[in-house]
Amino acid sequence: MAKVPETYDVGDSENISPERLLRIMQDMYKDLAIQLNKKPDLYQRSTDGLVTDTFLSNGDININTTTKKVEMLTEHTSSTIVGWTQLS
Repeated sequence: MAKVPETYDVGDSENISPERLLRIMQDMYKDLAIQLNKKPDLYQRSTDGLVTDTFLSNGDININTTTKKVEMLTEHTSSTIVGWTQLS
């Protein structure tokens, strides 16, 4: 997975205009949001992944707490059905 940089180069910070500073902050927020949204969500519940879990994203992971089965949501087949792939 991609990493978020620990530093952000703003260039010459002594003579920066408020407009440029706002643009930089917007870019920083966008970069951070993109990286965070790449991370899959992890669900732990007593059921396998459901075909009706359409509100979840591809790559999200479901762990069945009863069987310890691990699945990844791999496709949105339609607006009402998703497909899960067993990982273990």
